[in-house]
Order: sequence, then C-alpha cells, then structure tokens
Amino acid sequence: MKILYVLGFLPPYITREIEAVAARGHNISVLLPENRKNSETADFWNDISKDPEGHSVTIRRILKFIYLTCPVRQLAVPLFKSLRFPATLIKSLKEGEFRYFLIASSVVVEMDSSFKPNIIHAHFAQDQAHIARIMASILKIPYTVTTHATDIFVPKSKTRLRRVLQEASRVFTISEYNLNHLLEYGLDRENIVVSLLGLDSTKLPERKISSSSPVAVCAASGLVAKKGVPVLIKAMHLLQQRNINCRLTVIGSDPDGTKLKEYREISSDLPVDFVGVLNSEETLNTISGASFFVLPCIEAANGDKDGIPVALMEAMGMGIPCISTRISGIPELIENDISGILVNPESPEELADAMTALLSGKELADRLGSAGREKVLSSHSPEKLADILTENLTRSVSENRTRVTP
Repeated sequence: MKILYVLGFLPPYITREIEAVAARGHNISVLLPENRKNSETADFWNDISKDPEGHSVTIRRILKFIYLTCPVRQLAVPLFKSLRFPATLIKSLKEGEFRYFLIASSVVVEMDSSFKPNIIHAHFAQDQAHIARIMASILKIPYTVTTHATDIFVPKSKTRLRRVLQEASRVFTISEYNLNHLLEYGLDRENIVVSLLGLDSTKLPERKISSSSPVAVCAASGLVAKKGVPVLIKAMHLLQQRNINCRLTVIGSDPDGTKLKEYREISSDLPVDFVGVLNSEETLNTISGASFFVLPCIEAANGDKDGIPVALMEAMGMGIPCISTRISGIPELIENDISGILVNPESPEELADAMTALLSGKELADRLGSAGREKVLSSHSPEKLADILTENLTRSVSENRTRVTP
C-alpha cells in the first residue's frame, strides 16, 4: 500500500509511527511545510526531531503554507495552475477553503507520477488535515486523520473541524477521553479508532540512578499554559519552605523565548534550571537521570489541554516514577498509586505533597517506576500502533474502491 502522510510538523512520536508502518512493507511519502524562515512550529520540530529512517520512506518539504497568509496578488500563479481542477476549486470557494485548495492543488500538480497514493493520512485536525481532505478529493482517494489535543479542544473553526472529521474515512485518536469528545461533532462511533501513541523502548536510554542530591525533571516542550509550569514553580517554593532538598530541571522554550525568560526570573531564588530547547536525544538523556518526572498539566484559559503527553510515556518507559494530573486522557496512562501519582490540576499543595512522597519513600518510587514501565511497554508498542493503523487504512482503501466501482 502507498500511503501519503500530510503533516504540519514532524515530532518524534510520528517519526516512530512512520518507521513502524514502513517496516510492514508499505511505501510512504511524507509531505511537510517547505523550509522557510519564521515558520515557527515546523522549524521548532525540525531542530528537535530526526527524519524517519527506511528505504521506503520519502520526505518532501513542499507544502506551501505561505499561501495561507501571503497577499492575494501572490496567489495568481498557483490559481492559474489549479484551474485544471474546476469542481474542487468551486467547492473550496463555497466552503471558504480557497487557500487550502491552492496548497493542495499545487502538490497534486507537482506530485511525482511514479508515486500514486492509495490513501492520505494526516496528524492533527488542523491546516494539514484540511489540505489532505482537498487533496483526497482531487485524487479521488480516501483520507484519514489522527487527532490529538489542541486540534479538537480549541479548533480555529468548529465548522471546519466538523467537516474534516465527518468526511474522513476513519478518525484516529489517542484516548477514550478524546473519543467521547469527538462524538460531540456528530461522528459515528464505528468510524473512530482509539490508537495509542507508540513508544520504542529499545531506543530509550537506560535509567541513570544518581547518588547525589535528587533531581526532578519536567519536559514542557513549548512552555504553553497547559503544561502547568507556574504550578510547578509554586510547588518548588513549598518544598523550599519545608526544607526538602530537590533540584528541578525544566526542558522547553516558547518560540521567541518570552516565557522562558519570565519563568527564569520568577524562579531565580529556587533550585530550578530552565535549560531551554533540547533535541530528542538530549531530552531523553536528561530525563534518564531524574529521580522522578513531573508534568502538572492544567486546562488553559482558552480550553486547551494535553491529550496523553509523550514525555510522560517516555519517562515511564525508562522506569522513572511520574507525577501528573487528573485531566484529559492522562488517567488512562497513569493509575494513581499504581503506575504513578495523580494530583488535581492547579494544586501546588497536592503537587508538593506528591513530590515529597517520592523524595522520602524509595520503596514507593521504585514500585511506581516499575509499574509505570510495565504499563507503557504492554500498551504503547509501535508495532501495536502500526497494526491498528494499517488495518484501518487498508479497510478505508477497500471501502473506497467499493464506492467508486460501477
């Protein structure tokens, strides 16, 4: 099967998925935004994540996201080239997705004739999924989309989101919590597939037990509000008041560094290191030396929240005891006092208590770390994800052939 991935960016967990699917003999082409200065999200992940490996995987950075924001006069040439698809052009104008159509049609026009995909798959129901939907319409093939968190919790347009979800052959999502949320958009339950993110434990570094003072690590990627970093800083203040010895390392930065600077300033009197952005390998090596991992996720003021953070999975996969919050799909990953510790969101007191418990109880930390590792290894293998994904993609292709056959 030939699968075309349409992505807005390429984080490590999608790289793992692509490699696992390719290992099953499928031919994969990956489309990403073209490299250009100030493409913040794509550039951010380009610096962190490696491209997928495998002889049957091709990466092309050709999606012209610049069409979404450039002046109208710059759209004349791509519009002329797209006139060979009049029906889709008219439809996109009626739906208010003309600029998405121009990106989609430009890719189809330039597509290598030797690669004719059977299906298109997108991650995140955002710009890339809208482009994938229109490309699928032009090519008369099905498309599917994996939804995660921000894309469905705080969409730019609920109308547009509903359209891309309802027209997809399958909608994948990463938790039962997300599945229930998606039902609010009028989807058929049978067309939603819960597909847990995969984690290749063989590529995780071994845990390094430090004999020096305890270190907590938090990987908060873009330092966005939903990561709950201010709550963690307050909890560190409480630990200091209790005379509890613990150093905290926070990994991540916002694109322009404004939040990073702010957090450094408000925690300057605490044993907290904001180390900024690290690549995937550096992040995992830092986490591997942690006494415990902490990610106090919250619901942001705009309604945004995490799905199941990959950083939690990675820490658990290394056998590191984890603390997080009762929000979204996280309780599906961490069972309180069994495979980790859960506290209520936005409670620095509960967070400080949980941190204190792990710092003072080696037996508790070891038990939770071992159970967390077992949970991730048994439920989040890339092979299991690839099986679920390819089975449903194959069904979607078969169903589409049935529909178009006279």
